[in-house]
Amino acid sequence: TLFLLTVMLFNINGQNEVAFNTVPVVNGKVVFEQFILTDANLNADDAYAKLQKWVRDKFRGSQSVSGIRFDDKGHLITVSAKTSVNESTTMNYRLDISVTGAGCMIVVRDITYQTNSDNTSFFPKMLTAEQTITDQAVNSGNDKQFKDNVRSATLSFLNDVYAEINTLYQ
Repeated sequence: TLFLLTVMLFNINGQNEVAFNTVPVVNGKVVFEQFILTDANLNADDAYAKLQKWVRDKFRGSQSVSGIRFDDKGHLITVSAKTSVNESTTMNYRLDISVTGAGCMIVVRDITYQTNSDNTSFFPKMLTAEQTITDQAVNSGNDKQFKDNVRSATLSFLNDVYAEINTLYQ
C-alpha cells in the first residue's frame, strides 16, 4: 500500500512538470489549455499581482513581444509573442492567462510558424499549427521530420512556460 501511494504521488508530481504532451484540436483549431490550482490562502487579487510581475519581468522590453494587455478588472493577461523553435523557424503565439479564486487558467492559441527553410522564395513560408503539429499533420504529407521536430519544440516551450507559471503558486 505504501508503494502504491508513493507511485501515485510520484505520478502526480511528474504531471506538474509536463502539462502538455499532446496537441489538442478544438473545433478544428489547436488550443492548449491547462489549469493551475493556487494556494488556498492566496486570493485572486494577490494571485493576479504575482502573475503581472512575472509577465512584466519575462516579456517587457523583449523584441519577441508584439503586445501585452492587462485586464485588471477581469484578472486576464494576454501576451502576443514569438519564439524560435529551431534555427530556421519562429513560432508566433497568443498566451492568455486568467486568474480566479481557485487558480490560474493558461490558454495558448493562434499558433503559427514562420520558416525560412524553403530557399526558393525571398519571403518566409507561413504555416498554421493545424498544418504542422497535429497528429494528422505530422503523419500525413511530406516534411514529417520537420513537423515532428517543430511539434516537440512547441510542446517543450509550452511546458517551460507552464512550469514558470506553476512555480509562482507553489
